[in-house]
Amino acid sequence: MQDKITLGKFIQTKRKEAGLSQKVLAEKLYVTESAVSKWERGLSYPDITMISPICDALNITEHELCTASDDENQRKIVQMAKKYRLFMIIYNAVLALGYLSAIIPCFIIFVIQEHDLPKFCILLTSLMLSASILNVPVIMTKNKGLITLAFSYVSLCLLLLSGNIYSGGDWFIMAFLSVTLGLFIVFLPFILRSEVISRYLGNNKALICMTADSFMIFAVVIYGTFKYGSEESIITGIAAAICCLILAWAIFAVIRYAKINIMLKFSAILAMTAVWLLSAEKIALHFLPQNVNFSITINDDVSTTIVSAVMICIAGLFAACGLILRKKS
Repeated sequence: MQDKITLGKFIQTKRKEAGLSQKVLAEKLYVTESAVSKWERGLSYPDITMISPICDALNITEHELCTASDDENQRKIVQMAKKYRLFMIIYNAVLALGYLSAIIPCFIIFVIQEHDLPKFCILLTSLMLSASILNVPVIMTKNKGLITLAFSYVSLCLLLLSGNIYSGGDWFIMAFLSVTLGLFIVFLPFILRSEVISRYLGNNKALICMTADSFMIFAVVIYGTFKYGSEESIITGIAAAICCLILAWAIFAVIRYAKINIMLKFSAILAMTAVWLLSAEKIALHFLPQNVNFSITINDDVSTTIVSAVMICIAGLFAACGLILRKKS
């Protein structure tokens, strides 16, 4: 803090700029007029507990009081913060009025007059989805992304359920599983890295993501083929899912757990993909009945064997480079 005289002159200047007398300032601070006079004459410092009340009364920052000088940058920051908070209040209020202007007349028309609750629920859940994207991020102060995603997911599922009820269909479960699968594939890695969850998972986040994705893929395939296909379709779908997941898990294991350099990892991935192309059809046929056709076609002019051979050759080159780098290191 500055010396008493400098601080006292600064308090006096700011008091006069605020249009306050020593008596009025003393009343605001619940101190005697003589105490204010002593501050301004440089005879004593204000008590440390008086810093915040003095700043509020004189409309200055604590940094300005302690340095006894104007801090224009800090003032701009404070003013911008106040403007931002005011803007957010107006922003949320305008959107709230917009939601109400849609909800009230639609409730009167759809529910009271037409007795069509599902139609009103579609509107309501649509507005919930909009609010989860437009309002939740600016209202929340912590874990904005996680909470916004949770609200959006729940709102979207409720919207799908409302649409299913309104249309009289039976597609909600399939839509729910598909949305959940998309959520897991795209957002689960970010969810598991959030501060709220990551502390409990250690280094198992990638494994949890792969397991959850695989589970949801099987759920979508099994339910979809069971609901909209035949018994043979279920077997075909499971076989196709197994074939694809075998390669995905193999690549994941190499990237996540193999203690080798990047060249050797890339070589291993290419080699596994080449082997998978050659053997996927046979693996799938092992799960399929004899009358079900399952084949992998790359191109009419390029056979799977040629593509696999080229990939293995490239994998060999990367393996050689990887071994050279390993020896040098």
